[in-house]
Amino acid sequence: MSTPHAPKGNNHTAPHHRVIAGITRLPYSTLFSLWVLLAALFAVAYALLATFSPANAPPQLLGLSPLTRLGDSIYFSVITATSTGYGDIFPMGFSKALASIQSISALFIFATFVTKLVSQQQEIAVKQMHRLTYEDVFHNTREGLYIIRKDFDRIIDKLERKEHLISEDWEDLAAAYKQGQSLLLEIPDFYSSEDAALYTIDERREQLLMEAVHRTLHRINHLIDACSLAEVDWTAHPESAKELKELLKVVDVVTPLWRESSPYQKHESFETVLRLKERAWNRVTSAIK
Repeated sequence: MSTPHAPKGNNHTAPHHRVIAGITRLPYSTLFSLWVLLAALFAVAYALLATFSPANAPPQLLGLSPLTRLGDSIYFSVITATSTGYGDIFPMGFSKALASIQSISALFIFATFVTKLVSQQQEIAVKQMHRLTYEDVFHNTREGLYIIRKDFDRIIDKLERKEHLISEDWEDLAAAYKQGQSLLLEIPDFYSSEDAALYTIDERREQLLMEAVHRTLHRINHLIDACSLAEVDWTAHPESAKELKELLKVVDVVTPLWRESSPYQKHESFETVLRLKERAWNRVTSAIK
């Protein structure tokens, strides 16, 4: 007993689909030119029908001079293409089929024109929304790094004034380190290949972001130095020490990705960040055994 074959998948786009897709990709000027060309061709067809096959032509075109007939044919063609339908000229016989075909074709071209216009406006709106979203993320990232540096500054100031750090200070440090991890992990998103067509961070903003990261790592090294000078054993607070170590690991992962994705080739800035990270990392690993 033969087994019925399963229907084969459509591996190739149907010809009419390809034609439609090709038309929708045409620029506005080409679409308008196509609409005008079709109107002219159908006008010539109505005029020829009135000349050689009067029974299949709009009766109002009969008995006119060639030039007037052509002018009225153009008028009827445009009226048909725009679906205005005044009724002063109407088709008969085969011209009914021509008018129907012209009406459908013109409406399709007009609908494509409007769809492209709406789609373009939507694309512009999406790009603007995407840009505003990334601008917001960019400012939040820089502001977040500034806030955690202020937390570091407060702790450094207490250490330099020989004040005792309380448990709340260490909790604040742990939270600042954790926040720094989240902020740094967002940086590669500015260079995402999926979003590059919608938003690309410019060189000035990249420099501002790089400066924020550089200052944050410099402040971490300053904080470690301040702990050493004040003879404060920061490793005695495991949560804070753990989050600091995780933060430096994030820097180690994010920076090479950032350098590879950046289109501005500022390698010396990335090397400075890595050196600051390495300095802090060596001191952390030597202290935590």
